Amino acid sequence: MKKALTYLCIAILILALSSCSTRTVQSENEGSVTIKNYMGKDVIINSAPKRIIILPFWEAEMVLDMIDTDRIVALSSLIDSEVTSPSAGKAAKVEGRVSSNEAEKIISLTPDLVLLDSFHDSDGSLTATLSGAGITVLTLSSPVTFEDIGDRLGTISKAVFAPEKGQQLKQEMTQRLNAVGEKVSGLSEKMKVMYYEESLDNSGKTTGVLCAYGKESNFEAIASAAGCINVCTADTYSPVGKETVINDWKPELLVVPGMMYDSNFKAVDDKGATVISAIKNDKVLSTLPAVKDGRIVVIQDKYRGSTSHYMAYAVEELAKACYPELFN
Repeated sequence: MKKALTYLCIAILILALSSCSTRTVQSENEGSVTIKNYMGKDVIINSAPKRIIILPFWEAEMVLDMIDTDRIVALSSLIDSEVTSPSAGKAAKVEGRVSSNEAEKIISLTPDLVLLDSFHDSDGSLTATLSGAGITVLTLSSPVTFEDIGDRLGTISKAVFAPEKGQQLKQEMTQRLNAVGEKVSGLSEKMKVMYYEESLDNSGKTTGVLCAYGKESNFEAIASAAGCINVCTADTYSPVGKETVINDWKPELLVVPGMMYDSNFKAVDDKGATVISAIKNDKVLSTLPAVKDGRIVVIQDKYRGSTSHYMAYAVEELAKACYPELFN
């Protein structure tokens, strides 16, 4: 009788282990995720990608903070400058570099996921070529607002099978923004600010006009979160004459690039010295409140130009420049 009971228990245990094993396999098979791209089409990723290629540097900044670099085989070289990206150090651990006009090279690296945005593949031709080669491609629209960034952190972390890390990055960004928001919440008057950048031609020389950073720009999001008013009302990236700045917008504080480009069109961090000197020596701009009061400041370009979670650091820097008394 005892032997029979023993054999019965062993049989039940074997069946239980078999059932557990079956459930594990099923769980792995059900591990695929479905994500909608910027066109609203479903992109299915069957398992955690291990050979990822990322072209937009805002996406690269996110992914580099989510997963180990050994899962990334190539990035765009735009992320390599420490002047323009806070992720340059991590990016250096990734060997491959590709661009959007190198479809054959991308295919030769045998990626299992390629991350693009609508800027890098505006006509969809790169996606079509890569998809035709059997490569999974996820194309998203570039974020502008912090709400957009939070959404992309969730989407991309899901795509690379690191949802917890995406949530963590989103929470850290939100906490940073909330900390600034609490400081500036009681302001009776908001500082009028403008991002002052001259438009450059293809050779890197100034065109003599400014480049607008208006309502649809990331600077608008930065200024708003920092408790400021962005005085630029022109369409984002459209050309603007200095007369408009002087006669209509009259910023109380100018934010200027902290870098310049050398003869090889490489970004060099000069702490804004070149631009600030040019503004102070420009007689046309001498009547601006910002110039008269010496309120010309630099926000680190790697934060100001970012549209990843690092953009929250630009909010901190701008708020401190506008309202230093609140951060003492």
